[in-house]
Amino acid sequence: MNAHSHLPFVMLVRLAWRNLWRYPRRTIITLSSIALGFGLAVFSIGLGDGSHNSMIRNAIKLGNGHITIQLEGYQQAPANHKFLAQGILAQMQLEQLLPQDVIAPRVSLQVLASTAANSLGTAMISVQGEHDPLVGILIPMLQQGQWLEEEDERGVWIGSGMARRLKLKLGGKLVIMAGTQSGDTQAQLARVRGIYHSGVDEVDNFLVVSHLNLGQKFLVTEGGVDSAEPMTSLAIYLTEPSQLIEKQQHIQSVFSGQAIEVLTWQQVMPELVQFIAIDDAGNYVFLLLILVMVTFGIINTVLMSVLERTREFGLLRALGLSRKQLMLLVMVESLLLSVVSLGAGWLVGGGAHWWFSHHGIDMASLMEGGNAMMGTFMDSTIYTELSADRVWQLSAIVFATTLASGLYPAYKAARVPPVEALRT
Repeated sequence: MNAHSHLPFVMLVRLAWRNLWRYPRRTIITLSSIALGFGLAVFSIGLGDGSHNSMIRNAIKLGNGHITIQLEGYQQAPANHKFLAQGILAQMQLEQLLPQDVIAPRVSLQVLASTAANSLGTAMISVQGEHDPLVGILIPMLQQGQWLEEEDERGVWIGSGMARRLKLKLGGKLVIMAGTQSGDTQAQLARVRGIYHSGVDEVDNFLVVSHLNLGQKFLVTEGGVDSAEPMTSLAIYLTEPSQLIEKQQHIQSVFSGQAIEVLTWQQVMPELVQFIAIDDAGNYVFLLLILVMVTFGIINTVLMSVLERTREFGLLRALGLSRKQLMLLVMVESLLLSVVSLGAGWLVGGGAHWWFSHHGIDMASLMEGGNAMMGTFMDSTIYTELSADRVWQLSAIVFATTLASGLYPAYKAARVPPVEALRT
């Protein structure tokens, strides 16, 4: 090898691979710790995403869908007199526009629910029928009663907490009162046809569910026309949630120029979005700890290898290997270590994710204190979820970290003076 010789890259890779396994025990320990840590990070983030998505799905069903259509200004200052006067027309437009999605008309009111025993300020949501996703999520939670008959316009469902506070039983009378924009009070008599228990205090204590007709009676008093089927909102449940923004923009273009706002669930429930972002940050703190472990593991393995091979590096330099090639040799060692670690980590974390994405984790014993938060709840069985973006993101972060960790040992190796190294 002369001063101008060039070591082929394939030979560099072979040499780096041989050097990596010169001390197999040290390499295996480093690989195992990195792979296990990375695998735990993958599983932890998959579990976090699964629990967050469970909360989101339930919040969307309990709330106003993936996309909400309502009168402009209603989100900032809800009021019973703010409603879509031509509700049926808007509903028909949406059904033609989104034939594959569920369009659920809603009347959402702030009311006073009263019995002879007590009164309670509550929300009342009136829905079109049992096919509404809100009803679908509450039916399994029904403790007593059944869904309302089509002709039963005055039947309501209430939560177990409300039933206890108002001392109501199945078949009991409930007076629902609401103020009007003019300052008057209107009231409707209802009967309890079902009592549910969701485990979410905001729902169990403060939500009345009725047929759409009962809610519309209050809107007619506010000036709505019965034949136009007024409603406060239209909840849209998408069959493909990934098309959320695209469909929001499409709907906005259809209703442009009208005093109507089209909101995504993130805009309707900003507190939930913030909670998930904060909770998600905790998972990334765990990932950061893993990256620190990865960094020190690789620096330790590669740097020890460099320090033990000072004479070898001196000989290579004396034979004509350039500083650049020597640095590249050590960087290739780090590269190989990162690739093998990533592969092993994905086997560990990916295997755990695959199992629990199909079989789930029973969290019931860990949720004895309740599974409700932020106006929604988490399913008792959580399935891990990892999107393709997460996979690439995690891989890129760990891969970049491992490569960066090899820079100092590579620099150290490249600075070895040939003559002094041969004397060691």
